[in-house]
Amino acid sequence: LVRLEEEYYEYHSSMTRCWEELIQCNADILSHFKDAIRDHDRSISAKTCPTSILPQKPLFSDFKDRMML
Repeated sequence: LVRLEEEYYEYHSSMTRCWEELIQCNADILSHFKDAIRDHDRSISAKTCPTSILPQKPLFSDFKDRMML
């Protein structure tokens, strides 16, 4: 029974350490993305932003024909 408790403690410690590393990694990635977005927002002008994210023209010349099928 004591050996089982030791194994459980080691497993629990290992899993806790792994989860803490994963959480820290996630926080680091989030911080990196926040910095990248902040830098991008500072360097972009409102005049360069597109008015729409949708294309002005269909991407395929036979778009209407495909929709009719």
